[in-house]
Amino acid sequence: MNLVSAPESLDCSTCEEQITDEGYVPATEREAGYEPRGEDAVCDACGFNEVGMMGCAPELDDVDTMGAADVLLYVRRTDGGLEVVSVKE
Repeated sequence: MNLVSAPESLDCSTCEEQITDEGYVPATEREAGYEPRGEDAVCDACGFNEVGMMGCAPELDDVDTMGAADVLLYVRRTDGGLEVVSVKE
């Protein structure tokens, strides 16, 4: 699961804190990989407690405010950038 590009930093669109560990990012699927939409990113805590159904991971429609994304990526910040952990369609 490759990212076509990866923002250097991600801020949660709900709490506005920088995402330093894990979070959810809507993305558009391309031939070369996923194009993340960082402006709609949600941190792990807000994803489980503020967005969508309480105590559950959010769905794509809960996070993608523009309706332009194809998938919801669960990502982890590593020393090398963003790593895609899982994909929800």
